[in-house]
Amino acid sequence: MTERVLSTRELNRALLARQLLLERWSLPLTRALEAVGGLQTQHAPSGYVGLWSRLRNFRRAALTEALVNRTAIQGTLMRSTIHTVSAADYPVLLAGVRSGRREWWQWVVRHQAEGLDMKAVVDLVRARLQQGPARTSELKALLAAKGVPPIG
Repeated sequence: MTERVLSTRELNRALLARQLLLERWSLPLTRALEAVGGLQTQHAPSGYVGLWSRLRNFRRAALTEALVNRTAIQGTLMRSTIHTVSAADYPVLLAGVRSGRREWWQWVVRHQAEGLDMKAVVDLVRARLQQGPARTSELKALLAAKGVPPIG
């Protein structure tokens, strides 16, 4: 079988179809996130616009509810930018970038973090995040209250 090279237009259509952008679909929100591999949401409103552009019956509250209920997760993933992905995809995608991000961060803050029990710091932050989402300012205040100096 001979391989055929796609024309520019065919490639354009294939890429738009892959991103669910040729038509608006009737899919559950998390299924749409999984189909496109997550949405970059560095700018908070972009997740709402991105899903509205892809889903026929999208309601603004649906994404907010998914984030609150943790069926969708917003976190730093690909290219160290914030993405919104399904809760099912998040651990898999995070596993792919975690070690590289950790190595980079440890190198950047190596002098500030010297002598800190990083496992204790991680455990403290993890315990707080088990209760639900937290702002960076809240996490910094929590760490400061426990005597952890600002890092980074």
